[in-house]
Order: sequence, then structure tokens, then C-alpha cells
Amino acid sequence: MTTSKLKIALLSAMSMTAAACSSGPFNGPEHAASVAETHPIAVDSQVVTLTIKTDATTTDISNVDKARLRAFASAYMNNGHGPVTVTGPSGAGNDLDGHEASADIRKALNDAGVPWSAIHGATYRTGNAENDIILSFTRYVATPSPCGVWAGVRSRQYRNLRTPNAGCATMNNLAAMVADPRDLVAPTDVAPRDGEFAVRAVELYRAGESTNSDIDSSIEAEASN
Repeated sequence: MTTSKLKIALLSAMSMTAAACSSGPFNGPEHAASVAETHPIAVDSQVVTLTIKTDATTTDISNVDKARLRAFASAYMNNGHGPVTVTGPSGAGNDLDGHEASADIRKALNDAGVPWSAIHGATYRTGNAENDIILSFTRYVATPSPCGVWAGVRSRQYRNLRTPNAGCATMNNLAAMVADPRDLVAPTDVAPRDGEFAVRAVELYRAGESTNSDIDSSIEAEASN
């Protein structure tokens, strides 16, 4: 009888220990989050605008505005997405000046490297004599999560988990260095293949000629010791 009671006591102690292990502060699936999940980078779209004030007394864009347009076009070519919208006034009684200024601005953008297909036109209603031209395009901005969280460090060390700040600096640096934050959301579009180059290789192969690229014999290369 004593032996049976001892066995029952041991089994009870083992079951209580197992229950304590299952409900205690041990690691679970919620603690398997990656650094990117713990310190996410938020990517949001942002509208970049530029306002050009036109002058009815002249038919040309000022040199200052031309420089602003070149800088605006460069910013669009670097990290812009979608079209560049040139919005002119309508309904002020002098729409012709606005239309002419919009045409000059579109040409200035094209001269700065923006393709015609990426330049769109639009109008806005106005009741005054102002002929401001508004340019806009969309870009993406990466915002990292804040660092400096020190709460719960002790408990994480006890459970052999990463500290709350582990990887935070890396994610902040990534958000600051990425050239185009949209790449964090979706990959960049791949340019089409060069069909002429592929056909040329096939033609050379059929003719029994070498398909390798020409090597400039004047180039000298040395290996460092």
C-alpha cells in the first residue's frame, strides 16, 4: 500500500512539473519572430510637388525655374514612380497663358531626360488671375521603427532570447541607405532582353564563328602578390 501511494505521489509530482513547464515563461512560436518582423520598416507613398509661377509678361521660363525643373526631373528619374503630372489652371479667363506655360514646362522636363510618355497633363479650376503650374509625382519613403527599447531585457536574457534592440540599428541603416524604398515592397521591373544580341550569337554559331566577346589585347592585367 505504501508503495502504491509513493507511485501516485511521484506521478502527481511529474504531472505538476509538466504542467508548470507548459504554462511557464518558456519560448513559444510568438518568440520566433525575425529581426525584420520585430523591427519592421514602413514604406509609404509620398507626393512630391513643385509650383511654377508663370508671368504673363514673358513667353519664356526664367533661368531659376529652369534649374528647379532640372532638379525636379532628376529627382523623378532617380526614385519617381508613375507619371509626372503637369497641372495647369482653367476657368480664369486667361487659360491660353497657362496652356503655353504648361507646354514649355513639359518640353523642359523632356529636355532634362523625362520621356514624353511619362509626362501627363491635367487642369484645376480657378477663379482668379493666377496661372500657377503644379507638377507632381509619387515616390516612396522608408520609415524604420524606433530603437532604444530597454523594457523586458532581464526576462529575455533568462529565456535566452534576443534583446529588444537586437537588429534595430541594422534595419534603421537599411531604411536610410536603400536607394528606392519601393524595392522593399516589390522588386524592380526587369528590362526586356536584347533580342538582337541573342540573334547575333545564334547567327555566329551557325556560321561556325566564335560567339565570345572580343578581347582588347592592349589591356594589361596583373595579379597582386
